[in-house]
Amino acid sequence: MKTSPQRAAIAWLRTEPAFAALGEQAARMAALERDLRSALPGITLTVVSFERSQLVVGAQHAAVAAKVRQIEPSLIASLQKRGWQVDAIRFKPHWRPPAVPSARPVKEAPGAQAVAKVAALAGQVRHTGLSEALSRLARRHGG
Repeated sequence: MKTSPQRAAIAWLRTEPAFAALGEQAARMAALERDLRSALPGITLTVVSFERSQLVVGAQHAAVAAKVRQIEPSLIASLQKRGWQVDAIRFKPHWRPPAVPSARPVKEAPGAQAVAKVAALAGQVRHTGLSEALSRLARRHGG
């Protein structure tokens, strides 16, 4: 049976010490993030790094970070019960690319019948300012 290129690459990566360590670190971070989410259900935090007993997490915004800071001692205790040697938690704001503005729908020009009705209405209105505004509108769209 012939091995696929993906399997050969994965097997090679496992034999390389640097990549094997990277894989172990990624698995460790994923496990820590799972434990963090189970300790704080409903609050989304992302593990950024964990070095020298200091956990760095990314919070969606400052309000989430402030809320978690209030319960930081109990969160640290919860993580320590799960086997993590966490002594401190530091927060980093998440950077998200700006949302792409939605394309504005193209507005169609009013039809000739609508323009004629606006022009007729302009002649019937007694308020001078409104009558002038309706007349300008009819002229602008009437051509």
